[in-house]
This record gives sequence, structure tokens and C-alpha cells, in this order.
Amino acid sequence: MILKTKLKRNLICLIIGLFVTVYVSPLQAQIVRDHRTKKTSDPFTRLKTEAKKTAVQKSKMTSVQITVNNPNWKGTSKTKIEFVPFKLEDKNGNPIPPNKRVSLKDGRVITAQQYLNETNALEKKLNSQGYSLRNNGEKVVSRTVTNKKFLDGRRALAPKSIGAFKKEAEVKKFMSLEQRVKVVGASPNGRSPMIMLKPYSSYTQREREKINMYNFSKRAGTVIAQKTTKQRPFKDLRPKKIGNLSKLYEFNKTNSKNWGFGNPDTFQASLEGSITRFVKIYPFDPQNTDNNKSEFKVKATSKATGSLLGKSIDVLNASCQFYAPSNVSKKMSATISVKALEMNLFPPKSTTFSQQESFSKTYGRSFDKSFPLQVPILPGIDFVGLIGVKGEVGFEYEAKIERTVASVHAKPLIDLKVYGEGGLNLIGVFEGGVEAELTFIKGELDLNAFAGIFSQNSENIVVGINHYFGYDIEILSGSISAYGEACSPIDIPFIDDCYRKEHELFEWSGFMDSGTITEGGFEPFTLKNIARYDETPVFTQD
Repeated sequence: MILKTKLKRNLICLIIGLFVTVYVSPLQAQIVRDHRTKKTSDPFTRLKTEAKKTAVQKSKMTSVQITVNNPNWKGTSKTKIEFVPFKLEDKNGNPIPPNKRVSLKDGRVITAQQYLNETNALEKKLNSQGYSLRNNGEKVVSRTVTNKKFLDGRRALAPKSIGAFKKEAEVKKFMSLEQRVKVVGASPNGRSPMIMLKPYSSYTQREREKINMYNFSKRAGTVIAQKTTKQRPFKDLRPKKIGNLSKLYEFNKTNSKNWGFGNPDTFQASLEGSITRFVKIYPFDPQNTDNNKSEFKVKATSKATGSLLGKSIDVLNASCQFYAPSNVSKKMSATISVKALEMNLFPPKSTTFSQQESFSKTYGRSFDKSFPLQVPILPGIDFVGLIGVKGEVGFEYEAKIERTVASVHAKPLIDLKVYGEGGLNLIGVFEGGVEAELTFIKGELDLNAFAGIFSQNSENIVVGINHYFGYDIEILSGSISAYGEACSPIDIPFIDDCYRKEHELFEWSGFMDSGTITEGGFEPFTLKNIARYDETPVFTQD
């Protein structure tokens, strides 16, 4: 009986286990998929993924040597003190064997006597500047001057946001090329029907016939559709006239902003972006659609530059433009250029298209750009090492051009940090190094625009224009210092195990902000489809 009960219990557990395996595993798989999707939704994750596909682009610039006469170099002034040499004995006064082998931090192995000689040479040099290995005291003894008051003033003058930075899903919804519009008038079920507005060239023939049955207007700030009862015939009187057909409407606007901070002689970084929307609308002739002259253009550009101790760096220069003439005898075009740290990720190129085209591309590379640096920590005691920037730079975009619309979504991405390397002996036992936690530029701009025709018949033309410009950036945030350090491997009377003096190259709390600079809102507007001519007045309908 007990055996049967156990078997029964085990069978139930097995069935439950199978049930869980069958029904929970897909859930777990979905969680994994969601997790992956979440990871790839981060633009900097996409940038790093793209950058890993190629080797790090390394380059060296010419060296920089700063002297105590440089106007940006400032040191702590102290009175010279008397040189008192160290003896080869420990803190208790016991002698240390001269031939004792000792190991230094840089890996050298020397005798205790050699170490003492180098230590006394350093002590003598320090004494001439008013410092001593016997007194560790203040760490920062010199600076490359950072004008924090000026930087704080620039931060206060930086472009201000008009709202929070939109997430990518929000931007996608905000910049949708489709909008549901309410149809006014009575309906059989008492509810107002809806009609979808989208770029005119993307309708099927059946959809176009349906949309042409409606005229659109604004009521209380909302776009509405109303079914027409009678279509006015469009009169094309051009053969009888000398003048050219005039445009009904033109819109050409560029929004641009720049965030720039610092001094090019020390540390400087800037990031800028712009978006352009251009529309020129001509009357629409339903009987001669191939020769309509309306045209649309959108453009997104970004530029980032910087400077490290007078060494200028062209971080990013990217541009993408998409142009759509309505006249089918003229080709549509896409012009794209992406250059990062003087390397062409995508050389300037213009391509033409007869039919509608969609674009989607992410460019990304890892860079390491550096130069040798020599800077005095104290007069006569120089740090010798390396300083540079490294990280990822990229540009991604999505775009669409059709005969009646041009749209673009572009995102410049930058993640660069300042770093340094040292380790060369300065004076005997004095070794050099760098401490850096300095963000050069980390940020993204979200540049979006579209312009096009969403409906056109003999009565009116519906034009739609929208844009969004967001930013999330961090510039020159943190500090970087070069230091000299002497660490005693024997028990001579240092106050601390390691004696350290620093030159502060840069220190600032940085600029960190995000938000929306400007945005439109897809609010289509209507134009009366009445032919105008350059040399004639408006023609009235029959």
C-alpha cells in the first residue's frame, strides 16, 4: 500500500514537472528575448557592438611639452630648505647593509646603497623647492589652471530644454508617419468613424480613391476629415499662359544647437546638431499626376570637436540628407557622410533612386588617440608619460524617401574618456603615473524630421511636417592628474610608505544634462488647391 502511494506521488510529481517544463520554458525563453531586446534598445550598447566588429583605430599625435613658463602652469611657491641627507639606517638607528638587494615598484632590483644615493638626489632637488621626503604634506603642488568660473558660466548659458528627453519608443510614436483622423458627420452606430492619414505615395490605388473623397481641416486645434459632396474640377490653364505655375506654400527651417565648454589651450570639448525641414508645394493636377512639382527635403547633421592641451581633435562630422521631388521625371536622392577622428567611416556619397527607398545603418568604431606629454610637477621635476582619449564614436540613422515624403531619424553617439599612462623614472626612485576619471564627451543627440503630402485632390492638399531634437550629454566631467611617487622598499624614516606629489591637469564637475531642445507635433494643415501663375492672378473655380 505504501509502495503504491509513493508511486502515485512520484507519478503526480512527474506530470507536474512535465507541465512546468512545457509551459514555463516558453515563458523563460520570452524573458530571455525581452532581456536581449532591452539590452539592444540602449544606443551605447549598439555602438559598442558595432565598434567591436573592427580593430581599435590607434593613432599618435606629436608630443606636448609644458614648462614652468607656460601661462597655464601654476605651482605652489615655497622657501628653499636646507638639505639633510638620509643615512643608511632604519628608523631605530640600526645600520642597513649597503649591498642588500631591494626591489622597486618599476621592477628594478638595486642595492640599498644605490637606493640611498638616488633618494638623497631626489631629496636635494625637493629641498631646493621647499619640499622634503620627510614631510608628505599637500599632494597637489602644481596645476594647469582650470578656469572653473568661466566653465560654470558657460554651463549656465548652455541651451535649455523645453521638456524631458524622450525615450526611443516615445520618439518613434511621436514621429509616426501615420495619424488617425476623425470623420465628422452622423454614423450608423453613433460613433465617429476614423480615417488613416499617411504619405500620399504609400496608399494603394483603392486607399487613394477613398482618401480623395475627403477634405481635411482643423477644428479647435484638431485635424478632422469631412466627406465631400461635390468635387470641383481642376482647371489646367497652363498651355494658354506664358508664366510658370507658382508654388502654393514653402517651408524651410533649420534648428541647430551647440554645447561647447573649456579652453582649447588646456581641455575643450563641444557637440552640436541640426535638423532641417524643407517643403515646396505646388498645385496638384489629378489628371496629370506624374508632372506635379512639389518637393521635400530633410537633413540631419552633427559635429563634435575637442582639444587636449592644445592638440585639436575632430571627433565626429556626420551628415545625412534625403530629397524627394514629386515629379517622377526627377530622381530622389540620399547624401550621406560620416567621419570620426579623421577617419571616413562612410565617405561623402550621393545616391539617386527612381522608386521609394528605406535606409537603416549604424556606424561605429573604437578609437585611441594619444600623444607624449612632459609637464613639471615641480620646477626641475618633470612628469613624462602619455595622455589621450579612447572609446567609441558612431552615427546611426533610419530614413525613408517616397515621391511625397522624406523622413529621417539620426543619432550621433560618442563615448570618449581621457586617459594617461606614466611609469618612467623622473629622478631615480621617483616614478610617474596618471590618475584619470575624466569623461571627454559622452552623449547622444536624437535628430528627427519629416515633411510630405498626406492627401491631395482637386479641392485641397494636406501637408504634414514634424520634428524632434533631443539630447543626453556629459562633457568634461571629472579630473586628471599626473603624479610623481617614491615608495621606499627599505625602512628609512619616511613618514608614509609612499611619498607623492601631483600636478592637476584638469578638474571640473562637468556639464551633464538631458532634455528636448525643440519638437513639432504632427498637425497636418491644408492648402486650397487653386492654380496660381507667376504673371497672372488667382484663377477662380467654375
